[in-house]
Amino acid sequence: MPKRLISAIARLLPTFIVLFVLAWLALHTTPSPLRGKPAAYPLTETLSPEQRLAQDLALADPRVQAFTTGRRSEVFGVRRIRNDVPASAAECRQPNTDCRQVELYIFDEDAAVVAIVNLTTRTVLDVFYQPGVHPGINKRLAELAQTIAMNAPEVQQALGFRPTSVDMAPVDADMIDSVCEEGHLCVGPTFRVGNRILWAIVDLTDEQLVGTNWTSVAPDGTSITFTAQACPQPGTIQRDGWSLSYETTSTDGLRIFDVSFYTHTLLTSAKLIEWHVDYGTTGFRDSTGCGNDGGGFTIAPYGETEIRDLRDANDVYLGFEVVQDFRMEEWGASCNYRYEQHMQFFTDGRFRIVGGAYGRGCSTNPIYRPVMRIDVAIDGDDHDTLRTSNDNGQTWTLATSEAWWLQNTPTTDWIISDTLTNTAYRIIPAEPGMFSPEERGDYAYLYLTRHHPDEGDSDLGVLGSCCNDNHQQGPELFIDGESTTDTNLVLWYVPQMQTDANGDDANGFYCWTVNGEPTPEAYPCFAGPLFEPLTPIARPQQHMFLPLIQHTP
Repeated sequence: MPKRLISAIARLLPTFIVLFVLAWLALHTTPSPLRGKPAAYPLTETLSPEQRLAQDLALADPRVQAFTTGRRSEVFGVRRIRNDVPASAAECRQPNTDCRQVELYIFDEDAAVVAIVNLTTRTVLDVFYQPGVHPGINKRLAELAQTIAMNAPEVQQALGFRPTSVDMAPVDADMIDSVCEEGHLCVGPTFRVGNRILWAIVDLTDEQLVGTNWTSVAPDGTSITFTAQACPQPGTIQRDGWSLSYETTSTDGLRIFDVSFYTHTLLTSAKLIEWHVDYGTTGFRDSTGCGNDGGGFTIAPYGETEIRDLRDANDVYLGFEVVQDFRMEEWGASCNYRYEQHMQFFTDGRFRIVGGAYGRGCSTNPIYRPVMRIDVAIDGDDHDTLRTSNDNGQTWTLATSEAWWLQNTPTTDWIISDTLTNTAYRIIPAEPGMFSPEERGDYAYLYLTRHHPDEGDSDLGVLGSCCNDNHQQGPELFIDGESTTDTNLVLWYVPQMQTDANGDDANGFYCWTVNGEPTPEAYPCFAGPLFEPLTPIARPQQHMFLPLIQHTP
């Protein structure tokens, strides 16, 4: 071979090698979640074969691609689902059907994309685009948030040392007057120093620290470490004229559905989407549920769902309630929350949707705001109408479009009814001492929206702000002026409970735990609306219910 040719090849060889390596990398490297990439970034951590198949089917769906192509988007989780699905995915409720909810997030649009996948038939049943909503973060983002927080000079300066771990995982959090209120995805890992908590709010949209905040906590009470158990068994109940089903969802707490009283249907479903815990400058948005292999940090159920008798102070039987307890692993210690849900049903046709907070929080003064979604179905889904009154029911105004109200006076009143049958229920928010001497009133926001499947029929992601002191609690995202006359309506109810950690004042402890297990001393705060029939509901002689409670596998 001529020396000149050998010399030319030698000069070009490095270029050929570089081109070969670049071509190989293009074919074999996993796409990064950088802005502007053509497809959503998949979960790359350990997935079960079923999760991977559901993710592959979702990412290949043209509807998902239409939302995510060319946008900075990422898969946050792949959850198992059972009954908490829209009508378009009703087949998921059939026995031996394996369905998954694939949850994606579009960073630049602050929007979730949710795909419901039937693995049994390998089909994508529905796809939702949810602006202002985000799923629970995945492991990659949780680790990134911790790294950003621990390496931030502001955190190291505030602590006086460089931390090597966080004391609380980076759960959904906010900081007022920051980008967190402008559609950025924020989480809040915390660091404990004595009886002080340093919050490090991290913006995962721009991948940087937003700011820090200190709160003070009381000395810890006793606690026993709790290990999350299996998801409670779902079940059905036929008792006292009532017929209903219940299940613990992935992140929307305890859900009741298909609720009727004798021949009258009353609820399609009711559940508690999330808890907002407001510490003033910063705060959390807590989700309760089984998780079911999805993203985020849900507060797990503690024990099976219970069915309890309701009795008055004289031990007179009033009805029954469906109760689910949710606890963090060291309830009793600071920053370890406990929540309960009570779905109450009375023999006279009344029912009440209740949420309860026990604390103990990351300071002594948080405000708790549970976000309840109540899909009413008075004698069916299609003819709901809401009327409002501000003068103790002397005059009534028809709510003709989506709106919100604040329970700011005792005269606030609402009636939900069916326009064809005239069956009507008065919605009664709790006033101080109404249900027990300890209850201090709801001071609730009520939101009226027209039903849309993508607004909570399936497990809903995180919405709203932790720390707004106005109506901007999340459900306002779904208010856009649609007609609410003679149609399918959804009520959102957000009460407000202020913690009282001073047991020596006139009212005593409230939303507070002194000790957890094994010697619990707790003073929970409960809130929620009572639905009361305006006229007695007839009990047909031929319609008899046995007191049957049945768990379904």
